[in-house]
Amino acid sequence: MVSDSLHLIETWLATHAPRILHVSLNPGASEEALAALEKVLGRPLPDDYKALYRWHNGLDEEVENFGNFVYGLSFLPLEEVAANFHSRTQHTEAVPLEHTTAEVRADHVLNPYWLSLGFDGSHAWLYVDLDPTPAGTYGQVIFLDEVEETAFLVADSVTSLLTGFAQDLQQGLYSLNPDALEEDDNEFLAPDPTIDLVNWYNASRWQSVPRP
Repeated sequence: MVSDSLHLIETWLATHAPRILHVSLNPGASEEALAALEKVLGRPLPDDYKALYRWHNGLDEEVENFGNFVYGLSFLPLEEVAANFHSRTQHTEAVPLEHTTAEVRADHVLNPYWLSLGFDGSHAWLYVDLDPTPAGTYGQVIFLDEVEETAFLVADSVTSLLTGFAQDLQQGLYSLNPDALEEDDNEFLAPDPTIDLVNWYNASRWQSVPRP
């Protein structure tokens, strides 16, 4: 269950990265905010997606501790999710991707129904996919590497994503970036190279993804 995974994640953060938990993460989103996003999209939000945002509405990048979340990516608040959706609906000319797995549509890199969940600040995105192929699942989580023009399935749901995150934390596959700690006293998660999604090309977890 989502609640079980969120409890494990919160417990780990409280012990190992309390400033991410208490400073970086925003308070939970209101039911009104979730309903407003759902109305804008014209599509239902998955229940586990709503549960995640009720827990915390993304990260505040303006506070003292510049934190991050699953796979070392940002965790975008609903306001940014909605803004990205509006921006993408303006791009009516489809720009196809070169490489995708069977669950992910390849026809448009700016598919507005890929809800922005995480970002590395450069070229890598984590999305909740409300427009999968027939081989996929509504609400699946996908990764986009803009440089490699590649997108692939990461988890079949937000629930699965959070379950995996909690397990990885408990198995010691995350640490605090030592440079961030030394320079700014900043708690910033560094995923182990074996699971590093941004550098998926070299990570053993993602070796089954077809290479460009």
